[in-house]
Amino acid sequence: MSSADIGARSEERPEQGTGEHGHFGRGAAVAAERPGSRRARNVLHVLGSREFALFWSGQAISQTGTWMQQFAQGWVVTTLAASALALASVNFAASIPMLILMPFGGVTADRMERRRILLVTQSVMAVLAVLLGVLIQAHRLRLWHVWLIALLLGLATAYDLPAYQSFYPQLVETEDLPQAIALNQATFHGSRIIGPAIASWFVALWGMAAAFFANSASFLAVIGSLLLIKPRSATAASPVGTRQFMAEGVRYIRERQNILALFGLTAITTIFVFPNAAVLMPFYAKHVLHVGPTGLGWIMAVSGVGALLGATCLLVLPRSVRIGWIMSALVLVTVPLSALGWSRHLPLSVTAAAILSFGVSSSLGVASIMVQESVSDAFRGRVMSLYALAFTGVMPFAALAVARLADVIGMRRELLFAAAAYAICGMLLMPMLRRTNRETQPDAAQHLAERDST
Repeated sequence: MSSADIGARSEERPEQGTGEHGHFGRGAAVAAERPGSRRARNVLHVLGSREFALFWSGQAISQTGTWMQQFAQGWVVTTLAASALALASVNFAASIPMLILMPFGGVTADRMERRRILLVTQSVMAVLAVLLGVLIQAHRLRLWHVWLIALLLGLATAYDLPAYQSFYPQLVETEDLPQAIALNQATFHGSRIIGPAIASWFVALWGMAAAFFANSASFLAVIGSLLLIKPRSATAASPVGTRQFMAEGVRYIRERQNILALFGLTAITTIFVFPNAAVLMPFYAKHVLHVGPTGLGWIMAVSGVGALLGATCLLVLPRSVRIGWIMSALVLVTVPLSALGWSRHLPLSVTAAAILSFGVSSSLGVASIMVQESVSDAFRGRVMSLYALAFTGVMPFAALAVARLADVIGMRRELLFAAAAYAICGMLLMPMLRRTNRETQPDAAQHLAERDST
């Protein structure tokens, strides 16, 4: 999350090559799907890379711990304050430093050794999880403690996320990149199944603090994997200043309409779907369905199953059907989001949450693959930091607005409104995405032809 020329200007097309030794572009993605490609025959070939397998396994353990804490923290906050706004405010506190510092995190990821950045940020996150656990164990936790720790966590994430998203492509060959992204997505969402289930067990046996201590311990797995991966030099030193370096990344994106359209898809999902599906789900379980932690655990775990299935589909999804898949996913998000607004029974809500997660996971997974395939490694940190801002930059304001709306008109009405707004915005975005996707196909063929001729 390759050596490249950082001084390359944004008007240049992404070059192509292998994931470990050069740039890659859309031509490499087409190569991955050629019938004669050895790697295309085995979607799990990516695990043959020792370093990627180490990093992936460490992440799998760490992400399970993260979902354990997510489960426990949501319940702790709803206990401290019976308001949807309280849950959103914690997310807001974490997102503010990301909104401000994420572009600088992207610049840092393109200028410094990404593995070293991750070692620092993962260590900081482990310490913060311990701190929350200690406060809970001592019965001294207050809402302002959660806000402060969320703020510090957001600070670490602002540098962690761009480094992560630009580091793991360095561990695989170019043609294995779609499978690497899909496998990471599947692991992330698979941990949503395991994490809440383990957390509820830990909480029942040892109390709420146990989930936070377990999360802290889980960071040791990813830190250990990073220590076993050989260091890589930074992409290159740049003679330009930070502002100009950052501006090159912005210009690079603005000149690529396909990336802009994918940014838009992520943004509307962040505004209308994620606040309901993630941030406000504990409030929904407790104050709309009137169920306890067990009911919330079922919703989160089964939605994790849906997300896992959506991500797993990406392992075998042909490039030619990606746009159609995104269009279908719009329906798979709109309908269950509306169903959550109408539902009065836990089984129906659990089913709707699973379908919703499948749609979100598969559509954003395809978007992530398309963005990663379209960008040169020299710009990867900056582009992925700005892509992450389509989520983190929008999320705090969206979560506060949606939470406030839910408090004013009720969460059921708010869910129905969100479903309608998402569907309308999605239909407006699709023509742009389809048009720009057709325009990039000749580029892909040209890159492939150029590579084969060399």
